[in-house]
Amino acid sequence: MKYNKVIKAEKALKRNKFFRIGMILSGLLSLAFGVVTFYGQDSGNFIMSIDKESYNRGIILSTDDTFEFPQAQLLSDPVEEARDLTYRWLKLDEVSEANGNYSDPDFDYVAYTFYIKNDGNETVNVSYHIKITDVFNRMDEAVRVLVIIDGQEVLYQKEDQKNSDGEYPIYPPSIPKADYFLTDLIVARTTFNHFEPEDVKKISVLIWLEGYDPDTTDEILGGMIKMEMIFSIENRS
Repeated sequence: MKYNKVIKAEKALKRNKFFRIGMILSGLLSLAFGVVTFYGQDSGNFIMSIDKESYNRGIILSTDDTFEFPQAQLLSDPVEEARDLTYRWLKLDEVSEANGNYSDPDFDYVAYTFYIKNDGNETVNVSYHIKITDVFNRMDEAVRVLVIIDGQEVLYQKEDQKNSDGEYPIYPPSIPKADYFLTDLIVARTTFNHFEPEDVKKISVLIWLEGYDPDTTDEILGGMIKMEMIFSIENRS
């Protein structure tokens, strides 16, 4: 999508209140601990709870690295009027420095920074996967998911369709090369091996509509997508 088209789309999306989004991070350690969710305008809050036995294994969440107030559930602020933007407009430094939710004064996107710590006495392998649980108006074809773990970025997108000439769209060099979603419903899978006692990982998650994606058109106005980022303790022999 050309720059002038990006600006035009932004104005249209803001005027039409394209969609409302929010995010929850929560804990459910026997199966999962952590969730990131986009909501449509009529969706309610999702709250996942952590069972006592798993919590007692010592995996805890926090919005700051002191873990003074460890939690099993973390809730972000909703984004009232999301519109398309592009990677280079993201305020990555500010997002990284934020505790929990970051609200960009210029653009609307999900941005949340949190920490995971092994406060227990056993070394575990922790995996996460991001899955799409609901989608409307083909929002999954235009969305981008950026996961930053201890400063290392990985960008995810759904594989683009080829045009009539059999060619994929070309993105500007300012946008990092993205890994494709693993399936229509699974965005990514990653494992932290040997997560030892006292180990801490800092994670930022950003989700937005990429304006240069050719699928970011007026056809997705009113669309909605919901995702979960689920962390689980792997029980390997």
